[in-house]
Amino acid sequence: MTEHEATAPAFLQRRPTRRGLLRAAALGAAGVSAAALLGCGGDDESTANSGGSGADSSVSTNISTTGQRPDKLPAGWVWASDSPYPTDFPEPAGKAAKPGGIFNVAVSWDVGPFDPVSAAAGGSITVPNTVYNRLVGFATGPGVDTTTLKLEPELAASWERSPDGLTITFKIAPGAKWQNVPPLNGRPFVAADAKFAFERYQKEGVYKSYWTGVSSIDAPDASTLRIKLTKPLVDFINPLASRYQTIFPHELVDDGSIGKAVVGTGPFIFKEAITGQRVTLTKNPDYFETKVLLDGVEFRPMPDAAARLAAFRSGQIEFAYSMVNTKRQMDEVVKTNPDIQVTSLASSTASGPQPMFNHQNPRWQDVRVRRAVSLATDRQAISKLVFEGIGQTVSVLPWRFVYDDAPSIESGKFGNWARYAPDEAKQLLRAAGQENLTIDARYYEYSTTDTQVAEVMADQFRQVGITYSVKKLDYTEFNSQLIGGTFPDVLHNGYMPLGTEADTYFYNGLHSKSPGNRDHVNDSQIDTWAEAQQIELDPAKRKDLLTKIWTQYHDQAYRPVRTFGRAFNVQQPWVRGVRLESAFGARSYFYDWGEILVKAWLDK
Repeated sequence: MTEHEATAPAFLQRRPTRRGLLRAAALGAAGVSAAALLGCGGDDESTANSGGSGADSSVSTNISTTGQRPDKLPAGWVWASDSPYPTDFPEPAGKAAKPGGIFNVAVSWDVGPFDPVSAAAGGSITVPNTVYNRLVGFATGPGVDTTTLKLEPELAASWERSPDGLTITFKIAPGAKWQNVPPLNGRPFVAADAKFAFERYQKEGVYKSYWTGVSSIDAPDASTLRIKLTKPLVDFINPLASRYQTIFPHELVDDGSIGKAVVGTGPFIFKEAITGQRVTLTKNPDYFETKVLLDGVEFRPMPDAAARLAAFRSGQIEFAYSMVNTKRQMDEVVKTNPDIQVTSLASSTASGPQPMFNHQNPRWQDVRVRRAVSLATDRQAISKLVFEGIGQTVSVLPWRFVYDDAPSIESGKFGNWARYAPDEAKQLLRAAGQENLTIDARYYEYSTTDTQVAEVMADQFRQVGITYSVKKLDYTEFNSQLIGGTFPDVLHNGYMPLGTEADTYFYNGLHSKSPGNRDHVNDSQIDTWAEAQQIELDPAKRKDLLTKIWTQYHDQAYRPVRTFGRAFNVQQPWVRGVRLESAFGARSYFYDWGEILVKAWLDK
């Protein structure tokens, strides 16, 4: 069964284009550009572009700053009906891509060790992801659906899975070579290089769990890599396209420089890293996939969000991490910089941090208490009070693996307990003997909206007799309790492990024996379905298993769905060919700059 055959990556067959984005921490926006936070799959393009009146190419692109979907959309624009700003728009016509310029990025991280096997923090893996390639990649750029993940060739030109699903064979891209930098000096990239990197991931470091289902990795010749599985894991390939599986050379491991030196096959060459000041990269003039147009990239550590915003407003940088948290703040930026490119995500397919019960605590083993807490949460009010009326209610399980369209509370797809029904909540608490329930909630303030949501929920819970006591933790303590599953009662904004495939969510996050099951859900029926979906090669049958898990999970209210603000993305008006964010955070501005900037150019 051939999964992918290609003579050249799809992106080599189209001209670089333009659009922009920045994921503002929890919400915020106005302008032009494209993205997608978490999730996979969707049909927002066809929905947005139908609209009844058709597209009108004469409409000015300034509609991107109005915050209202027009009656007529220009050709190539994507704008979901419930989104305040567009999700995508076409690159300007008649513009020829030109070389030159440095893409400057203000970042919130600082320089860390660069060994990709040992760390997942932004300061550690951003540079490797700009210098190294992956065996396969995810499609990115203008016009790419931001709610789906589509695999594309990278170091592998094609791949094929055996009929029994147990063997995957990759063919190495002709002409792939390491950068012309010591100690690699431009030597050819061969299958044994991928074998070396993958075996190291398998034996040590933070990503060993990706490789537990692998029985062998072989390179029978320079152009062939063969991976054999212990069982037909349907989702095995997707993680190979993630930022966590970049391919590094054995030379840097052999000489012990892997933590400080970065020499890859990718579009940019590492030059220097100065803690607290900058990381500088230049273009790889011999990049095997395509001609790199940018002269280079510079990352500038700026821990203060106000400083990042000021640098962006003054045009010193092309993009900045998390400059704003609300739509109101984004509107203020648009007033001073009306030509910037901003987009709003059409629909997140999975949530970020949500309330997480510790199911080892006896109170959360009573389904009546879980359902009562869910019924006591007025999500529409949270949307209005915290998110300016444009909040989205989302599950921790990505809906796109189960449904074609984003679910709503009214649709019933979140189960019967996502409604706001305080009287029913009181009855359930009374029946469970928990009329005066006190919840010890811990949280980390990823953004100010986390605190605001907690305050609104506390007011709502008080109406049904629940005391919601919230304690803010520093990041280290919060993360320790989350990853170790040691929080005593509730994490107000605990997050499920993130990944680029269904198995991360429907098995790793839920199975009673999985280390990713951070809230200790123990449901034997979900365990059975979670195990079965891992190896079900028939797409329809697998979707049925995932649907059963989804239905059971929400009926049991293991984690009540929560309302989030929309993410917004912004970049300078002269940026072309750039798209940031995608399904499950793939192609993310936090890490994936090599994939993002390989097609970028500056129109100034």
